Amino acid sequence: MIKKWETMASCTMGGEKCLYKLHSASVHFISAKHTTPFKKNVYDINFRLVSFHFYTCCHVSGMSISETWYAIKDHGTNYCNLYNLIEGSGLTESRGYKEVTSDFLCTQRSSANCTVY
Repeated sequence: MIKKWETMASCTMGGEKCLYKLHSASVHFISAKHTTPFKKNVYDINFRLVSFHFYTCCHVSGMSISETWYAIKDHGTNYCNLYNLIEGSGLTESRGYKEVTSDFLCTQRSSANCTVY
């Protein structure tokens, strides 16, 4: 999804499912950046992938951090940066998919509108 959403074209209908840039990818780690299309804020995104149970399961930890120090109340953009990629790839529909997060771990997660941010 990161490569599919590199250009502004995927945001022509609204939302922020665009302007992602892959920095590196390996079996266990994905590093990318996301630039918001209107305010041009830049977010560092990292996914850590760990397989277990003889490679039948995968645990993914994700983190999105704004490079703008004052982007604290950003309508859950950090959460949406991660969720949009997971949903866009179809992984939210995978058997056994489970999301574990909270507003403590991910500011404004419960009020985030990822169709907009």
